[in-house]
Amino acid sequence: MLVAENVRAAGRHTPLVPPTSLRAARGELLLVRAASPLTRTGLALMLAGRMKPGEGAISWDGDGSRRSLRRRSAVVDSPGVNAMEPHMRVRDYASEMLSYLRPSPLRGTGIGPWLSEHGLEDLDDLWDEELTGEQRLRLACALAQADDTAELLVFDTPSRHGEGSETPDAWLGRLLELAEAEERPRAVVATVPGIPADWAGPAVEVGSAPPPDAEPGPEEDEAGAAFSEPEAADSAGPGSADAGAATAPADPASPRHAASRIDNPS
Repeated sequence: MLVAENVRAAGRHTPLVPPTSLRAARGELLLVRAASPLTRTGLALMLAGRMKPGEGAISWDGDGSRRSLRRRSAVVDSPGVNAMEPHMRVRDYASEMLSYLRPSPLRGTGIGPWLSEHGLEDLDDLWDEELTGEQRLRLACALAQADDTAELLVFDTPSRHGEGSETPDAWLGRLLELAEAEERPRAVVATVPGIPADWAGPAVEVGSAPPPDAEPGPEEDEAGAAFSEPEAADSAGPGSADAGAATAPADPASPRHAASRIDNPS
């Protein structure tokens, strides 16, 4: 189980990630709402051990070692960190992502057969700008599933792939499939700009950490932190183009500068 207790990260003028507490167990999908793209990315990197919290503690199965957390988790499809970039083709991007894994899924084969094996052969020669949101989700989930060492998967703003589609919340089903896979259930966390209205699973709000010695509230959710109704989203809300564009400024406290390496160490 992932446990984060009162984790926070400072920004230049305002907190990058305000004090937040959450829990996520294997077989569970936890949604974490944060209006700011930089906050979503910063929290995703902290939860996967790629960025050190300014305060607070994060552990996996009771182990608080950040190195251990890095080895047992993966950051998935994070804008400005490891999401596919406009100059890339699917085969090149997938090859790069799979090359970080140990052992490599491409050992003894090539990227073409791997894509075909995972039902992605239709994406082989497509460029980033040619992909639909549904195709991006398929690719991201297949790459996440390929990481046999990752017991925790942290997705950064997967809801951006549903914008403008007839099924804007289709990403929920794909992430639930990853979490609830019978052969290997995993803890899946998604940082999102808004919680879908029909979502009945665990959800928390960034900034949800209770004050010291506070008693649990009567409406505490399954994830161990009270979820309040979302405030009006800022310009990076679910329907905004900025929701998927976590472009970090030249700030040493920003997620892009903190995430100097996102792959699992060998």
